[in-house]
Amino acid sequence: MAVALPAICAVGLVARYVFYSSRFALADTDAAVLTGNHYVSQLDVASALGAGAEPNLFRLSLDGTRRQVELIPWVQKASVRRIFPNRLLVDVTERSPVAYVNLAGRLKLVDSEGVLLEKPAEASFDFPVISGLDAAMPSADRIARLALFQQFAQELKAQNRGAGWVVSEVDLSDDRDLKALLVEGHETVLVHFGNQDFGDRFRTFVTLLPEVEKTAPAVDSVDLRYRGQVVVNPKADR
Repeated sequence: MAVALPAICAVGLVARYVFYSSRFALADTDAAVLTGNHYVSQLDVASALGAGAEPNLFRLSLDGTRRQVELIPWVQKASVRRIFPNRLLVDVTERSPVAYVNLAGRLKLVDSEGVLLEKPAEASFDFPVISGLDAAMPSADRIARLALFQQFAQELKAQNRGAGWVVSEVDLSDDRDLKALLVEGHETVLVHFGNQDFGDRFRTFVTLLPEVEKTAPAVDSVDLRYRGQVVVNPKADR
């Protein structure tokens, strides 16, 4: 007891010093050393850390702090480590947007998981505008339709080199028929691609359009969903 009691008291004093000393108090906006970020700001992370409101480096829960940081919309995942004596290392992996989405006339960015993101003021993205994704749509449905869009974008990128067509808008309202507005110069054509073989169908479109335009110079839409058949709708006369 003569040995143990002083040792216990010493441990208690050290613990009290570690947990309550101002030396280990986290600074305000400079508490976090932020890495991995492009669009997430120091202020965003400081606000997330402030939500936990634990001022001491050692009393602070790293897992709880990580969860707070991951509530920032642009953060896909984060890791948090202590830096002696009073700072945190916060490393973030940001979300990667894949398109713009039109929600009730307002444009937002969306990533492959269907998470909606505000466009950073300093950022520039060259994406088509997606319609047909309802904010109230179940998450699984949004993810499935975005996966369909990404497959479409990947296959067209492989086929579109030198073709000159730009995908301006994509309608995902029907998961069995992806519709894309294609633009080349002053020409605009709505194309029904269905839900598969996007590259092959785009190649068919590029090959046959010049022939189609010989008999129907003003083409409104082209339907490529039927094997061995192309349905062309000319623009109505005005």
